[in-house]
Amino acid sequence: PYGSYARKNLGYLIAIKCGAKIIFESDDDNLLETNDIYFLPKIVQQKHVPWIGFHRQRSPFINIYGSFGHPNIWPRGFPIDELRNVTEDGWHSVRRNLENNTYAYIQQYLADLDPDVDAIYRLSHPLSIGRIKFDRDQPPIALEPFTFSPYNTQNTITYYEAFWGLYLPITTTFRVCDIWRSFWVQRLLWDIGGRLIFGTSTVKQVRNSHSFIKDMDDEYQLYHESGSFVRFLVSWSSSYSLLWKRIAQLARDIAQAGFWKSKEVNIMDAWLADLHSVGYSFPSIISPSSPLIIQKRAAVCVTGFAECIQEAWVPTWSTIRNHLQGNIDAFLFLSSSHKLEKIPFDVNLKQIRAYLNSTVTILYEDRVIDPHIPSNCKTFYYPPMSRSHVIPYYQQLWGLAECFDLVKEYEQKMNIRYEFLIRARPDSVLNRVPQALEPVNNSTLVIPNENGFGGYNDRFAIGSMSIMEKYMRRWHDLSRCYIENLHAESFLKLLLNRFNINVQLMKTLSYEQQPHGVGRCH
Repeated sequence: PYGSYARKNLGYLIAIKCGAKIIFESDDDNLLETNDIYFLPKIVQQKHVPWIGFHRQRSPFINIYGSFGHPNIWPRGFPIDELRNVTEDGWHSVRRNLENNTYAYIQQYLADLDPDVDAIYRLSHPLSIGRIKFDRDQPPIALEPFTFSPYNTQNTITYYEAFWGLYLPITTTFRVCDIWRSFWVQRLLWDIGGRLIFGTSTVKQVRNSHSFIKDMDDEYQLYHESGSFVRFLVSWSSSYSLLWKRIAQLARDIAQAGFWKSKEVNIMDAWLADLHSVGYSFPSIISPSSPLIIQKRAAVCVTGFAECIQEAWVPTWSTIRNHLQGNIDAFLFLSSSHKLEKIPFDVNLKQIRAYLNSTVTILYEDRVIDPHIPSNCKTFYYPPMSRSHVIPYYQQLWGLAECFDLVKEYEQKMNIRYEFLIRARPDSVLNRVPQALEPVNNSTLVIPNENGFGGYNDRFAIGSMSIMEKYMRRWHDLSRCYIENLHAESFLKLLLNRFNINVQLMKTLSYEQQPHGVGRCH
């Protein structure tokens, strides 16, 4: 159509016909930070893309802006009704990239100053527009299959293998077409083994004049249908063995589901015919293989507030690795709700995002939680706990349960089986450790013989996965009323005794919390 942004489809076809192997897209209001266009090779090694972004329980989306330092900003096309769920489940959720080669067929780089956000953000945060800068030290992140994030056409690299996905819909509005493209392309990109990569800002955007109200009107479909469109794509499948046939089928199914008009189907068919006519070679469908089960020594769950990562956790991790032989994976599940005064909050979060020795890192905002203890339960806290400590204590128990479930999910996803699980905190240091850290057998739980307050020390523990399940998931036991004393250390001791778990109180194991105060990490 005349004046349509989708006229770029003609430019794509001309570039392909002329033999292009890489296509870079930008806007006329983007200013390059350097004298050249930065992009990664088509096939990259782990060291260049060390992280895989993945979604959590309540949404198929991640907020990629959070991983680059801005969890309170969201990209255009992100469903804002899911922002709370994503923020509470993990506004930064990444796992270590274990692929020898990552096929970086599509690469989206960010823009500083006035990035691609929706009109609702621009209208509600006018003072931040023009001042936003993303973390330049954050390495690129690849998205895991069935994890979605919108990407645009404003600072984007597309390799030949993904040229089929350059097609911009013409039956949507200008503010929707490139986002809708990003969603359907992601679904098919995984079928050919490709990955969408996000990299930090390489341009500054000095945005042309826009009417935010008109933009908001044009973005209506994004606000109302992004979530349902992506869930449709998650559930979609095809039995066709050729990619171009899958594309044609998906176009029809999208129209039938009402996410674009039926006219789009005919134009998509014409696009596919034109690709064939200019000699484009569609990549092959990749069949996923079934990996063998990998046995690993231990997983470490690090839960608590996002603090002291360098001062406490780094030396603790080194000590664990020196005293427990075998492959060990660290899972950082940390709350970003604790706004520290001694050290700037963003410094702590950047230290954690920059920490490369974890297997999984999740930063989340605390949600309102309720253990649902029945009113007829005669619960008490002895030794007494102040009311101000009860909610953080509940958050701590909830975090332990979530981290354990995270490890189990990772086992299933990656075909891994862990022998032991270790519970640790980011603000405490292993100062004294026995030569052999592991339990004497799989039915014994090792706990430091210190700071028990009449119960068991609840800061550090190591045991088999089955034993540690009782330890880590005791949040779910709060509501069952069979233990009335809910004081942290006492509740732990009574619970372990109830399940007849053999506990080894180790005097040669010391796990001390970092001191509070000026110049300290908390």
